[in-house]
Amino acid sequence: MMEVTVQSDNQDGLSTSSDDRPLVQNSERGIVHCGGLTAFKDVFAALVACLGAVSMGLVLGFSNPALLDDDLLRVLHYDKEKQTWFGSLVNIGAIFGGPIAAVFVGKLGRKTTMMLCTLPMGIGWLLIIYGSEYILVFCGRILTGIAMGMISLAVPLYIAEVSSKERRGILGASFQLFVTIGILGVYALGMALSWNWLAVVCLAVSTLNVVLLLFMPETPRWYIMNKQRGEAYESLAWLLGSDVNLDEAYNEIEGNLALQSTEGIMIRDLAEPGIYKPMLICLGLMFFQQMSGINAVIFYSSSIFQTAGFAANPTIPTIIIGAVLVGATVVSCLLMDVAGRRVLLLLSGVFMTLSITVLGVYYYLTEVKHTESLSWLSLISVIVFVVFFSFGWGPIPWLVTSEIIPARARGIVNGLATCINWVLAFVVTKEFQSMTQGMHNYGAFWFFGGFCLTGVLFVWLFLPETKGRSLEEIQEGFSVAA
Repeated sequence: MMEVTVQSDNQDGLSTSSDDRPLVQNSERGIVHCGGLTAFKDVFAALVACLGAVSMGLVLGFSNPALLDDDLLRVLHYDKEKQTWFGSLVNIGAIFGGPIAAVFVGKLGRKTTMMLCTLPMGIGWLLIIYGSEYILVFCGRILTGIAMGMISLAVPLYIAEVSSKERRGILGASFQLFVTIGILGVYALGMALSWNWLAVVCLAVSTLNVVLLLFMPETPRWYIMNKQRGEAYESLAWLLGSDVNLDEAYNEIEGNLALQSTEGIMIRDLAEPGIYKPMLICLGLMFFQQMSGINAVIFYSSSIFQTAGFAANPTIPTIIIGAVLVGATVVSCLLMDVAGRRVLLLLSGVFMTLSITVLGVYYYLTEVKHTESLSWLSLISVIVFVVFFSFGWGPIPWLVTSEIIPARARGIVNGLATCINWVLAFVVTKEFQSMTQGMHNYGAFWFFGGFCLTGVLFVWLFLPETKGRSLEEIQEGFSVAA
């Protein structure tokens, strides 16, 4: 973090260095000129934090190429049930990672929590690298899952609190973008590397993330919540750059925190409209995100395309899916602060409903009507589904959750939302194969299509637009609406 020093005061109330370059504001004047600072430092801090999202994507996508490696299948005794557990255990770990991070982000800070994610992540990858027995590999998957759950809570919260309101949409959506970059990266590298060396690369990315975080600031909001005025000004100066009224920025945050109270919440406080309304919206968004069936598509895309006629080389369609994830999320990031969160979610949900329904129709025609030569239909359906998930329902629930929850409830509500998200991710991932056996492939995908449609109705009825509004304005709106 930038070190702010005051050496002498001139008549204009600005502190200067020996070469007369303004360094830091006088608290009575509220104008800052931070020598050497460039604009968009909040962008840089957000991008460093998003390396954690890359690590999360590597964990999410790892099982897909790894389970094509005969050496890993030997470790798993060629047991289909063990292979299913290998794919889904990360979600078990993430269920615990969310609540752990919810405690740490309040007690230790957002930045420190992100750095602590590296501990279970590193140990987990080492167990996978050197795991000669499936128990060790399973333990590694659980630990990397714990880190993934911590990342999914801490990183969006950090980004939301360091970003200016003008850039918060694109930077908030960048979390999901970097998750998809991680997924694409592990898919692509899996074509050339064995599962052990693939884990080595994943460990290296996590290590780089913690090193870069050492040079990033803690969020001003966390400092203000913990009565650390000097550190809060220093963080604001680092993030906002030169010629910015830091007193105004500080007072806006402090005033809202004072209005909300940061003393924590009791059970009875959950009855307040300013808390329960945004909380229910967050939980609903996380529920419909996972019940869209996205994890079933991501984790089992190789097997989906094998049954769809791409058995000769199922990794090629998988790479296509990874690239589509990245490309569509880039477009979403660019549109986030233009079109708005609500519009993108509605558009995304409609096309997800249509595409996954068509995928069900494909399986119905091939399994019941025995229609041939329709493999292209499954590929197009999955690609359209992934595009529009990345367009809205992928990045926006995480962004909105970090935007609408009041500061004093942010830890517990974000932890609860993250926990529910990963519980559902585990259920969908673990039970997808059982669903296809009991409901057939077409029934399973139509089942997910029903939730996609219900998610559209949920957004239409309950989600307000947050585009272009400060965190303070968004959270105040729920209380006023009451």
